[in-house]
Amino acid sequence: MTRPEQIAPNVYRVDAVPIPNAISVLLIEGSDGWMLVDAGVSKGAGKIKEAMSALGVGGSDLRRVFITHHHVDHIGGLPGVLDLAPSAEIIASEHEAKIISGERKPDSPPNPILRAINKATTLPTAPVGRVANEGDAISGFRVINTPGHTLGHTSLFREEDGLLFTADAFACIPVRLRVGGRRFVCTDPALAKRSAEKLAGEDVRTVVLTHGKAIHEAARETLRQAVAECRF
Repeated sequence: MTRPEQIAPNVYRVDAVPIPNAISVLLIEGSDGWMLVDAGVSKGAGKIKEAMSALGVGGSDLRRVFITHHHVDHIGGLPGVLDLAPSAEIIASEHEAKIISGERKPDSPPNPILRAINKATTLPTAPVGRVANEGDAISGFRVINTPGHTLGHTSLFREEDGLLFTADAFACIPVRLRVGGRRFVCTDPALAKRSAEKLAGEDVRTVVLTHGKAIHEAARETLRQAVAECRF
């Protein structure tokens, strides 16, 4: 059983698929239990369970699941996670919460091929117990609204050590760091760029991405360079 990568004190990066750094989720130990950030794809729930076991975390220890946005590579594993931890509270922004709970349709991307895929894809739904707002403190992290990739996308930042989880506000798809991953996967590319500029203005020292390796050196400068190269 492979132990998850420790990124910082009480923060562990988990590969939700067999390819390293392709889809990452986080396990965060807080003062009142553990939080999972995103749930990966449907088959990723098993990888998350393995990671929890390696850390000695049981289902009852997982107190909350924070979902950054509703794309299938972030919520596909949610049913499997809730089978393991049925009492875990799901947290998301208001816009994302309505989609995750099935109250509204998913965002429609500008790319016609992705729109067709979206229509053919059924997302899992689950009740959201808490709506996260800009500036909320959750398990030691501050919620930052970063819409654009989806309209309710959020990122998480820990002030004490400058640790940022961008989710898909930045991503390496396939290899180079870009704002929103790629233009065609963003619901609103111009808004995604403004959100990326917002994150690059924080005192960032370590960056964890959903897609791509963590950035430990010149983290803030790396984000700023990606923004400067963005042509949205």
